Amino acid sequence: MNKKKILIIDKDHDTLNLLSSRLEARGYSVITCDSSLGSVHIVNDVLPDLILLYAGMEKIWNEELPRIIKKNTHNLFVPIIMMTEREHIAEQIMGMHRGFDDFMLKPFNPLELQLRIEMNLKRAQETVQANPLTKLPGNIAIEHKIKDNISSGNKYSVCYIDIDNFKSFNDKYGFDKGDDVIFQTSRIILRAAQAFGDDETFVGHIGGDDFVVIINPDIEEAFAAKCIEEFDRIIPTHYSKEDQEAGKIFIKSRRGEEEQYPLMSISVAAVTNINRTFTNSGEIAQTAAEVKKFLKTQPGSNYLRDRREQQIESFGEADQIFRAGKEKKETSEPLGQILLHSGLITEAQLNEALKKHFATGQRLGRVLIQMKAISSEDVGKMLEKKLGVPYISLTKITLPHKLQRFFTIEYIKMHGVVPFKIEDKRLYVAMIDPFDLNTIDDIERITSLKVFPCIALEEEFLEFIQRTFEDIG
Repeated sequence: MNKKKILIIDKDHDTLNLLSSRLEARGYSVITCDSSLGSVHIVNDVLPDLILLYAGMEKIWNEELPRIIKKNTHNLFVPIIMMTEREHIAEQIMGMHRGFDDFMLKPFNPLELQLRIEMNLKRAQETVQANPLTKLPGNIAIEHKIKDNISSGNKYSVCYIDIDNFKSFNDKYGFDKGDDVIFQTSRIILRAAQAFGDDETFVGHIGGDDFVVIINPDIEEAFAAKCIEEFDRIIPTHYSKEDQEAGKIFIKSRRGEEEQYPLMSISVAAVTNINRTFTNSGEIAQTAAEVKKFLKTQPGSNYLRDRREQQIESFGEADQIFRAGKEKKETSEPLGQILLHSGLITEAQLNEALKKHFATGQRLGRVLIQMKAISSEDVGKMLEKKLGVPYISLTKITLPHKLQRFFTIEYIKMHGVVPFKIEDKRLYVAMIDPFDLNTIDDIERITSLKVFPCIALEEEFLEFIQRTFEDIG
């Protein structure tokens, strides 16, 4: 039986150690973190079942931590229990909108702690029925979300996504490898949704190799294209080298005859209410089934949107179809491709890094650095080329003493910025997001200096924070 994973986020190491030992003794798998920024990465890496969060954790880029955590669909229904002192309880009750589900008072009563955890885990399971493999919301949550969209009157698209030829892969390679493909596909869909979607975008797992994404119709096509592009790049690496080169697999039937199957592909069938009204989820599912029927007749990975007002008479008549490799939009080259074309990494390294990127949510550059496939300086230089913003390495940067009165460690961590030089009435600032105009305006107002933004790598930023804490504190 898999242990339930609990993430504890608190600045106080004594609290982390106490709770960790108590919960591990009760059979939970426990992960601890003492910083807000680090916890965001850990949440997406470990996919916890429940989070214990201290109310005094700092904001990140001026946003409450629970809200940031729950922006990702797979964290949407993860219970967050806020830990606070008794004198702050009124403040927490007034701030229930911050995104937490329950609260506990310090110091803890061990029995109450156990009860709160069990109740929240049970309630989350009953509410969502999350898929145990992907941790994505299941059928109950999907049904509720579709009903909410229908009743809202807003425009929406429901994308039904499934893997073609998955059964043949499962038959040849086994259930464990099949689960790897399903999990990898769920991460590809999630990352595409995060890249193009907004706070209202929803990703659910119907079961098996079937997924549902509810998204704004305006970005539906770009989302589908990204899913197809990444699926066709990553998923073939789950086959053996021989099967990849052949572009097909052979399986013996029950009659002992050898049958041939193509490699897996992905189908995205979209249904929208732009020019058509739906009254229930059954109508949407039926329309999607008709679209999927056409998609299954075509080779490779495909996307098709329903024509809404009239029945599709032939696949060729569909006015919105995307097939990977045939329709290319003018987009900036991804970082991975820039590194590949520059000869800094191999195709095999890129594919392996992309697998980890989609599985964990870590930035691609960070994964490649951890793999020792490339140096942080190389990643920074390539980002500089891609974004047109200078890169600055934070490995040897220190916060100038005269700037410390303007920039507290809390401000730096909240906004992801490191001011490192003043020259000719210009303030040079390393930023995780160098296009954050609100933060740039804020810094200029505080310092009365013109800000010159530079790119900072997240990994180097975290190391800078740790080093600066030690140096200052």
